[in-house]
Amino acid sequence: MDTVDAFGYFWSAMVVIMTIVSVAWGINDLKTGSARLHLMGFGNRVDRDKEPFEFWFAVGSKFMMLPVGIFMLWFASDFFWK
Repeated sequence: MDTVDAFGYFWSAMVVIMTIVSVAWGINDLKTGSARLHLMGFGNRVDRDKEPFEFWFAVGSKFMMLPVGIFMLWFASDFFWK
């Protein structure tokens, strides 16, 4: 009987949670028109009208977690889910 590697499922669950939270936070930042530059919510807020480059950098970095998360799950499917 094969053994189950629980680390792979735990790691994949954390990747899914991080991806969902990051994308949801990016959507919220787009709706409110202001974003924090730090992903964990610390730091100064930047407004879309006053500092557009910093705003789109902050929102874009949160949305970049989606392709990164998909790649990480694809990577995990090859190693952990055999």
